[in-house]
Amino acid sequence: MKATNWIVSGLALAIVLNVGVALPAHAQLAAGPKIAVINGDRVLMESSIGLQVQQEAQTAATDWDNRVREKQVEIDTLMAQAEQQQLTLTQEAMARIQSSVEQAQVDLQRLRDDAQRALNRMAEQAQARINERLVPAVEQLAAEAGYDLILDTRMQGILYFASAIDETDRYIALVNTNNLPPQQESRR
Repeated sequence: MKATNWIVSGLALAIVLNVGVALPAHAQLAAGPKIAVINGDRVLMESSIGLQVQQEAQTAATDWDNRVREKQVEIDTLMAQAEQQQLTLTQEAMARIQSSVEQAQVDLQRLRDDAQRALNRMAEQAQARINERLVPAVEQLAAEAGYDLILDTRMQGILYFASAIDETDRYIALVNTNNLPPQQESRR
């Protein structure tokens, strides 16, 4: 799915760049579109919101790692206890320890699953928080500097484009003109 998204994004970028370069007069841009590039990785590593989200993610990951490690220590302790005492314990006592080990292993897997879900949810929420801060900043940068197109090197996508260079309607019309729908066969 990611490869498909990358291909679609790449095609969209190529179309927009070709339209912007090939049709600057139609888009009413005298010298062609003004384009900027932003290094999204640096933004995430150096911006206040990026640093804040990274810290929160690291704290949450460490907390989950500690909880998983504690459960693993519990399992290891039970297994060591069973091994050390296997000759002195009754079969019933060994069965209880084995049952405790199995339950702890199930609990460990659930804990890992919970951690993965929680961290995924946190990543989605963090992305939304980041976008709330970055999108207005990109729009402000475009307005202040007069950019028509802003690209992100991290995700190879378009962050902003001026509506003056949007040729989607014209392009659809050309596609539709050049690719008429097949005629339905007439029934006799």
